[in-house]
Amino acid sequence: MQQMAKSLPWEYIIKNEIGFIVLSLAVVAEKRKGAESIFYPFLKELPQYCSNTVGRGDDNDLSNLVDWAPSMARRVQQMRQGIHTIHESLSPSSVSIEDLQWAATNVCSRSLVRKRIKELTTDQVESVGEFAASDHSRMLPVIDLVNHGSLELANVKVGHFSHNNDDDNDFSTSLKSTRDIKAGEELLFDYGGEGGKKISNDRLLLDYGFVLPGHIDKVSISLEEFVTAIKELEADRVGMKSVSEENMKEVDTLIIFLTKQSPLLFFTGGGEPTVHTLAVAIVLTCRDSEDVSRVLKPAHEVKTQEDANLLPGKIVDTCSDMQKVYAQYALKRAATLAFDQRPTISDDCKEEERGRFANVAREYSILSREKLKEVADMSV
Repeated sequence: MQQMAKSLPWEYIIKNEIGFIVLSLAVVAEKRKGAESIFYPFLKELPQYCSNTVGRGDDNDLSNLVDWAPSMARRVQQMRQGIHTIHESLSPSSVSIEDLQWAATNVCSRSLVRKRIKELTTDQVESVGEFAASDHSRMLPVIDLVNHGSLELANVKVGHFSHNNDDDNDFSTSLKSTRDIKAGEELLFDYGGEGGKKISNDRLLLDYGFVLPGHIDKVSISLEEFVTAIKELEADRVGMKSVSEENMKEVDTLIIFLTKQSPLLFFTGGGEPTVHTLAVAIVLTCRDSEDVSRVLKPAHEVKTQEDANLLPGKIVDTCSDMQKVYAQYALKRAATLAFDQRPTISDDCKEEERGRFANVAREYSILSREKLKEVADMSV
């Protein structure tokens, strides 16, 4: 188990959002000790199933997400596949995939991040590996029973135990009140942390297995849906016939580069596309050689990875106002078509889905449908 932790591939884990794997291995290791583990009373009370992403799903529970939140469906699939890949490539034969999934689903739904710990010695880092040594997530028995209370309702926070505000023990943990609490009042803390930003339904769905109204900050459409929408606008783009073959190849290369990075996303507050989404739309809706020249100019200036990261913003900044408005109109049209053509979602939960990830995914999809309708109804 120690060797497995030491061999974890950093880049793969970060890319597939499975940073919880480190603590999951520690939980599996403790569970294997049985009654000899000091955490035995805690571990035996952990639930066998949680309704978050990494429960024992087989992707048959993703149909609603695939239709209404395709980018989220891909993230769920990546996380699930990531766990299987790590297990198949690194796990000792005595550790089953079911044990690893059980640990992961509990870690996702119950762990917290401690931001301050003592520096590990060189020998300790060497023993567990740099990635495991850098992990600050912790299972905190009893504290893990506290429910989510949002920024407004939270009345406690997690911190170091202190005497007279002297935080002299980096490994201690306590639950601290943030205001006066009445007898019998439920203790609640904000799962989003202390950054003052409302936690998104993305994180609630992926980690905790529930969603809340008003917590979806972005909705997505697929590239295919956008391409279908702009086919209706071909009459406005006859000028593209005069673009040279060489420039068309450059445009195709730019489209491939941009569409590999992120789905097409809209902010739900005002229906505005993200900068990356608007950049993709601008490139895909060029109408003549002048439009093409403007989008290729910043692409020709890309020399470093930092330049590549800034490219979407530069495409938006250098295009004409008419290009930008036309791209926004095409995006709105795509959102309208997507809303009209996607399958309906039943508002009633099937009995077999209650308490399962499939039901939470359905609720997330219903909220996404409502937000996509708002985007489609926005004027340009």
